[in-house]
Amino acid sequence: MDTIAISDVTRDGWHIVGVTGRVDGITADQLEVVLKAAGSAHAQVAVDCSGIDYISSAGLRALLEGARAAQIAGHTFIVCSPSARAKQVFDISRMHLVLTVRESLPC
Repeated sequence: MDTIAISDVTRDGWHIVGVTGRVDGITADQLEVVLKAAGSAHAQVAVDCSGIDYISSAGLRALLEGARAAQIAGHTFIVCSPSARAKQVFDISRMHLVLTVRESLPC
């Protein structure tokens, strides 16, 4: 069964969305809703990807939609601490050309 855990906390001016588990066609819509809301509502959003076991193209779409919501609102949206598997997918898909990807959280 595909599972995902999403947490969020605000710390030092950053709204941090933590993602754990599989981000795929079954779970990506749930993540997209959270990321779009965070991107619209918070001036600085960091997505902690250190707990991602697997991410599909649907998961990449969720990240892009969250970033788009932040951009429309004039907010900052970054992807941080990708797990080895997530980093591999980000590298193959060249997500670093579209999203800001950092090795660690900003706070």
